Order: sequence, then structure tokens, then C-alpha cells
Amino acid sequence: MTAVKPNRNEAFLAAGLPWRDPIDPADKDEALVKAGEILLARWDTKFLLITLGEQGMMLFQKGNRPHHIPTKARQVFDVSGAGDTAIALFTLALCCEATAGEAAEIANHGSAVVVGKLGTATVTHEELVASFQNDSLG
Repeated sequence: MTAVKPNRNEAFLAAGLPWRDPIDPADKDEALVKAGEILLARWDTKFLLITLGEQGMMLFQKGNRPHHIPTKARQVFDVSGAGDTAIALFTLALCCEATAGEAAEIANHGSAVVVGKLGTATVTHEELVASFQNDSLG
């Protein structure tokens, strides 16, 4: 496998670890880091991207320290499909030769767009570009 994208709860279950409430900042969350390291080794995947809801995402790669990407969501109306959007954009960006960090940033922005819509939604190219532009302004 090249990439796997569980959410926090799924990651803890798959790693066989008891649930722990999130800790801020996420990169200091020892239980989360442990779950990521276990799954990265167990699944022998190149990339593990754990979505963290309001905390954003955490990218794990062999040989690198975990990389936390804070959420870009400004308003959350519905989280339906956010994880699907994240893995789709992450994979697409990797296929277009983005680095894993760049791909995770793109995935994070795309997920932020879809959670700001009601119901299962998509993100357009224009919305994705606007999310990056708004982020650089803020």
C-alpha cells in the first residue's frame, strides 16, 4: 500500500490501543503518535494520514517525524465525506508528484471546503484555490 487514511478513532482501534482524548497540540499527543507508528509498521505503508477532525491531520512517513497539519475549516456544517475527500486529494496530489507534505496540505484544504457544506459534497478547483488564497491572507 502507498497510503492509508484512518480517522483518529479508527487508528486507535486498528492499533489495538485504548481510546484517549485528543491532546493539544496534536504533535505532542503521545498516544496518537504511538498509534501512527504502530500502524505505519504493521501495515508497511509508505504514508499514513490520520484525520483528526477539528485538529486537522497528522502525516506519518517512514524515517520522518510525524507532521501535524492544523485544520483549515472555518465553519463545519457536515463532516460527511471529509475523509473520502482527504484520501482522494492526497492520492491525486501524490500522483501529480507533490511531496507527501504538499499532498496533505491539499487534502486538508479540500476537506475544509466540504465540511463547510451541508450533506455529502464535492470541492471544485476554484474552491480549493480560494481556500489556499484565503489561508495566505489570514
